[in-house]
Amino acid sequence: MNLRYKPAKLAAVLIALCLGFNTVAAEQSWTVNFNDTDIQQVIKFMADATGKTIIIDPKVRGPVKVISAKPLNSEELYDLFLSVLDVHGYTAIESGSVVRIVPNRDARSLPVPNETNVTEVDDTYITQVIQLKNISAAKVLPTLRPLVPQYGHISAYDSSNALIITDTRANIIRLNELIAKIDQSAVIGTELIELRYAQAADIVNIITTLEKPDPNRGTTTSPVVLVADKRINGVIISGDDLQRQRVKMLIDQMDRPQTKNSNMRVVYLKYAKAEEVSKVLTGMVQNLAQAKPVEGQTPGGTAGIQFDADTNAVLITADSDVMESLLTVVESLDIRRAQVLVEAIIVEVSENNGKELGIEWMYRDSEYGFGSSGRGDRGILGGVAGAAFEGGDSGLADLASGLSGIAGQAFGIGRLGTRTDFAALIKMLQENNKTNILSTPNLLTTDNHEASISVGQEVPFETGSYTSTGGTTNPSSPFTTIERKDVGVMLTVTPHVNDGDSVVLDISQEVSSIEDTTTRGIITNKRTIETQILAENSQIVVLGGLIRDEIRTTDLKVPILGSIPVIGNAFRSQTSDVVKTNLLVFIRATVVEDGKMMTGATAEKYSAIRDMQIEQRRKAGILVNSREVPVLPEWVDVATLPKPESEESLPAEVIDLRSNSIDPPAEE
Repeated sequence: MNLRYKPAKLAAVLIALCLGFNTVAAEQSWTVNFNDTDIQQVIKFMADATGKTIIIDPKVRGPVKVISAKPLNSEELYDLFLSVLDVHGYTAIESGSVVRIVPNRDARSLPVPNETNVTEVDDTYITQVIQLKNISAAKVLPTLRPLVPQYGHISAYDSSNALIITDTRANIIRLNELIAKIDQSAVIGTELIELRYAQAADIVNIITTLEKPDPNRGTTTSPVVLVADKRINGVIISGDDLQRQRVKMLIDQMDRPQTKNSNMRVVYLKYAKAEEVSKVLTGMVQNLAQAKPVEGQTPGGTAGIQFDADTNAVLITADSDVMESLLTVVESLDIRRAQVLVEAIIVEVSENNGKELGIEWMYRDSEYGFGSSGRGDRGILGGVAGAAFEGGDSGLADLASGLSGIAGQAFGIGRLGTRTDFAALIKMLQENNKTNILSTPNLLTTDNHEASISVGQEVPFETGSYTSTGGTTNPSSPFTTIERKDVGVMLTVTPHVNDGDSVVLDISQEVSSIEDTTTRGIITNKRTIETQILAENSQIVVLGGLIRDEIRTTDLKVPILGSIPVIGNAFRSQTSDVVKTNLLVFIRATVVEDGKMMTGATAEKYSAIRDMQIEQRRKAGILVNSREVPVLPEWVDVATLPKPESEESLPAEVIDLRSNSIDPPAEE
């Protein structure tokens, strides 16, 4: 180490000798050359050279190397000292005449000087508050943060739109220059944009919503101000140049003419009825028109709904936001709905206790014959008499067979001769009949739609009459008013399919008939069932329990002879029946979800009819040609129903019964 100096204090000379400084006392300058000198000794020298009181953190330690080619004055020497500390990860914090030397990482948590105008460029650790005029501090913060070292600190204070920076003077001066340029480019300006197509109020509402301050993003004030001028249909923009350019581009994209018919849509429905859907949409539009508009939004415009039944289409005219809502509703309503096959059996379960007492006659000679009127056993009586006329063992066998065909008790008397014969059958018959199927209707309908079937006749009922009351000078024509009502079997069903394929059925069933009466008016017997039931898919449910008692008396007699007093009793018979009828309705509802299930249900009914025709052909007697009994061909899953078979094309699995028919013997 070389040392050159003029007269100076002995202490300074000794320090310079120990630390390797070349000192010139007259100019108070030093030429610094440190070679692995302990930092504690360097700090001690700086305290003596500058006259500052320095406090050293215990963590400050290590060797220092510095090479200087020219002499330095006291200020330059102190700046060099601060740079040496910064290189080794330490900093000096000045507080009055006291300087603290601490590690950089601890400096942020210590009180540092707060300076307003920073002019000196050195590595002293300070804090400065920088006020921004034209741009948001929170908006600049992300840009400046990477420029501050880890031991520094920078934050934004939104209330005063200021930046707080803790760093070295040199870095703070650099940041000040950068912030000034950024803040200058954000000078507020004002422009007027005239619109051609869009409404100024609508544009301002949309952009204001987009530019609404969001504390979560660090913005508490709107960066741009927009005002609508309705007089000229224009928008006034106030903001910095960058913001104005961005808003002008957005307005230019929105100020476009609407495409022709852009607010009208024609929706062709697949499943729902256009008339029903239009009613729902019309109700929605009315509710939207009556609804109170939300603050900051314009009221919803009017909308028009029409439908075309021929094309099953809905025509919608509305604003874009209302149009989107209406189209969503149409899509939800136009869905494939489940169908329900309702099968019913309407049965009268009766107990008939009938008794018959009478005599039936039969007379025959070689030329003439007659018989009494019976209730259906005339064939039996003829068989009995015929057997007697034949005689012999075979005649007796036929006689026994004929009598065995009579239910109840009976016996006969007669005289058998060569020319004239007669026979009489006295019957005591008791019958017991159980059931009578009135109807087996089948209904197929969609979910929540009513279906009905009626089997009967329209009967005229007299509801009023008017007779002539005028004289010969003012005559009036009498008349009677008539109302026709259905009498017979009627069934009305409305199914409602629930989740899980359970079905709720609204059932209305009526069975009516005309009562024999001698009065002028018509009396009808009517039994009705109205109920609502819940059944599982394809579950059979029975309804009923309506019991009716009826007594029926029938007189059968031989003309003329049966009317003779006393003697006529031998030529007539009387039948008396007591009928107790219980009406039952068996119902099964099957949910038909797709075309495959529909085809299966149709094939089942088709096959049942075909089986009945095959059975009729099989039972065709000798008097009926089996070719005249039609039989449907076998079911084939095609789009159209097959045509009835002709005589030339019989189904393969149907036995041709014509080969088993009895042909008359050929003439010899």
